[in-house]
Amino acid sequence: MGNEQTLHQVRRAVWRLAGWQLGLTVGLAAAAGLFVGRIWAMSALVGGSIGIVAGLYQALRMLKVDASIDPERFLSGVYAGEALKIVLTVALFIAAIRLLPVELIPVMVTYAATYTVYWLALRTGFPWVEGRAQPGGQEGTRRS
Repeated sequence: MGNEQTLHQVRRAVWRLAGWQLGLTVGLAAAAGLFVGRIWAMSALVGGSIGIVAGLYQALRMLKVDASIDPERFLSGVYAGEALKIVLTVALFIAAIRLLPVELIPVMVTYAATYTVYWLALRTGFPWVEGRAQPGGQEGTRRS
């Protein structure tokens, strides 16, 4: 598998993770809206969006450099991307709290819930990455 093909697969995996995070966020917002009210639903959407936007920013920034070509530049991009992700997250939380009529509990719960998608992906070995070996020695199948 070539480097360009690998980068393409990793980028697809990044977008798929974001899609799962979005689905979880929308589901939690719908539940909050159904059981508590509109403000909680909007607050849940805001919290999940903060997690999704910051995570996507960091992942896409990191993937600008091919680690096999320039590993030092890639690693410095990882560190810079993580630092900027933290700054972006804090800025988005401040903006949400100051500018939007949000409740903090659903904002924080849904923000934290977006991380469960990462943990689940790590636990399952990223099965949606094409060509990746699955437990038992089987190659992953192509899913679109």
